[in-house]
Amino acid sequence: MNENNNSRLWYNVAKRVAVVSAAFALILSVLLVVNYIQTKSVDPLNSKALNQLMTQLQKDQNDEALKEQIRALDLLARKAYFTYQWQIRTGGFLLFAFVLTFLIALKYMSSLQARFPDLTEIPDSEKAWENRLLARKYIIFTGLGLFVFAFVLSVLTEDEMSRAGFGKDESPGESSQIPGIEEIRKNWPNFRGPEGIGVAYNITAPTQWDGKSGENIQWKIEIPVPGYNSPVIWGKKLFLSGADHKTQVVYCIDADTGEILWQTELNDISGSPDRRPDNSEDTGFAAPTMATDGFRVFVIFGTGDVACLNFEGNRIWAKNLGVPVNHYGHSSSLITYRDALLIQYDQNSGGRLIALKTDTGDQVYDRQRDTEISWASPIVVNTGNRYEIILNSNPDVVSYDPLTGQELWRIDCMSGEVAPSLAYADGIVFAVNEYAILAAIKPGGTPKILWESEDDLSEVSSPVANEDFVFVATSYGTISCFDGKTGERYWFEDLPKGFYSSPIITGDNVYLMDMAGTMYIFKAEKKFNLVNTCELGESAVTIPAFMHNRIYIRGLKNLYCIGK
Repeated sequence: MNENNNSRLWYNVAKRVAVVSAAFALILSVLLVVNYIQTKSVDPLNSKALNQLMTQLQKDQNDEALKEQIRALDLLARKAYFTYQWQIRTGGFLLFAFVLTFLIALKYMSSLQARFPDLTEIPDSEKAWENRLLARKYIIFTGLGLFVFAFVLSVLTEDEMSRAGFGKDESPGESSQIPGIEEIRKNWPNFRGPEGIGVAYNITAPTQWDGKSGENIQWKIEIPVPGYNSPVIWGKKLFLSGADHKTQVVYCIDADTGEILWQTELNDISGSPDRRPDNSEDTGFAAPTMATDGFRVFVIFGTGDVACLNFEGNRIWAKNLGVPVNHYGHSSSLITYRDALLIQYDQNSGGRLIALKTDTGDQVYDRQRDTEISWASPIVVNTGNRYEIILNSNPDVVSYDPLTGQELWRIDCMSGEVAPSLAYADGIVFAVNEYAILAAIKPGGTPKILWESEDDLSEVSSPVANEDFVFVATSYGTISCFDGKTGERYWFEDLPKGFYSSPIITGDNVYLMDMAGTMYIFKAEKKFNLVNTCELGESAVTIPAFMHNRIYIRGLKNLYCIGK
């Protein structure tokens, strides 16, 4: 009898432990599910407030108080994100512990129950609800299912946050290996600068130079191996690539002096074709612009070879993506987002969006795209509450989640052989191609065309936009200025030479270089207001890079540094 009473005592203790554990596990499960939903819909590191401040800084790049406010907000967001990640990990561990305690308590109750069958006992009404609850197996199994579901979501949430740029071993106060948007905008990390949209930040660019006389030319060096790619810069290191029928090479150049710090040949990549593809002379084998994440530099060639080097020129990884089936040659440039290298690989055989891990080259995803061949390059922009990688192609402009490759939206508005990349400003995407239209697109779940124009469309040059205007340049020499919100064409100007290079906005000036190397500098205004024209002294079709209050331009043979 005494043994029976002890068994009942321990049975009741175990029962209370099971009920309390289940209650806490249920609360944690609900919190983790809500947390996962919130994580999918909000990116605290890319807040609307931070992007509004960055837009204000673009208007007044010498506002030191505004810069400090941006730094403080960015630091606050990162600290909050680290704390948020710690809370997710802790919640997952606690949920596991409570569920484990619940199961052990149930097992212990089951082992004790057979020892005291007493049919004369009248159930205590205060305990009856607990007995009924624990006796219903479907409730227990449903609860366990919810617990497992919540635990899986907590793991997925932490994984997505880690992929968003934070390692699992990081904690508040530790620095991230992935640069924030402010640091990215202080550099020139890819084709057409930060985010790939043709806007230069934090710079007072020169407006007077002459390549032949040497006026305001700080240095000029010859690049031994040709290429139509443009400079990318991080800190004081400038990167270019070159390729011909014999070699593929990456150059690192001191941005202050023009000294070639190192050059690395990349000719022994596994899977690389023995014979170069038949690319046109206008494209060559090194047309795509490189990209950097501030720690590594990435290159892709017309052979389909892609490689990663560190800042000392040592190869980290390299692979071949398959020889491009492209009648002109591959020219889509690279861009990075957090820990992913993103590659638009549209060919005659169909399109692909490929993401590789920046540190290893391992494939994150390879998204098949039902598009025609294109030569455009991707942009990666914050459209409000999320970052999107947006691609221009025939027939659609398509947006994807850069971390997963999931399609977010698409809209049919392009045709022909698409080469111009997209522009983005103030919540609007601008797409253009010759024999198609210039379209202003409102992105989102149901994207729509706000306005369109068929006047003087670009064949190669990409458009550029700010919150008021969008500028388009054609291969036959016409520049047009449109109202970004309504599509009204304020002005157009016919110039002697055509444009393959794309316009860049810095402050209230627009810089646009024609194929002869003449730079037209004009105001971003409703009327054409020419500030100056400056001669490089040789032909050029690349995109100028803007950093250090200088402009870096690659001509057909030489690389120039322009500044006072």
